[in-house]
Amino acid sequence: MDSLYKNFGSRVREKRVMNNMSQEKLAERCDLSTSYIGLVERGERKASLEVVVKIANALDVTPNALAMDSIKHKACNNKDKLVLMINDFDDAQLNTTFEIVNQIHSYIRKGTKKATYMDIDELLSD
Repeated sequence: MDSLYKNFGSRVREKRVMNNMSQEKLAERCDLSTSYIGLVERGERKASLEVVVKIANALDVTPNALAMDSIKHKACNNKDKLVLMINDFDDAQLNTTFEIVNQIHSYIRKGTKKATYMDIDELLSD
């Protein structure tokens, strides 16, 4: 089967394991059979868009996070670059990143100026 489906299945398995979820639990949340989930994870079954969305919702990720190995997207601006950087973060990493960005955002909004590296170092040392 195409590497697109193998990559997708590997990512589903990876996210499922990260969530400490069994195939049975994922199948139950998606209203699918356990054997179907196994086929998808091995890349032996082509999941429909409906199934991709069900799996993403059950794993609390975006469909993009499940297909990211296969999407050829070149980040053309800093917002896209940030999204690509954090796409693979687990919840703890996302929370830490959010807290840092939130502090920087608040700092910039207070003074309506561009933050320097020294400003950011000062914020992070607090």
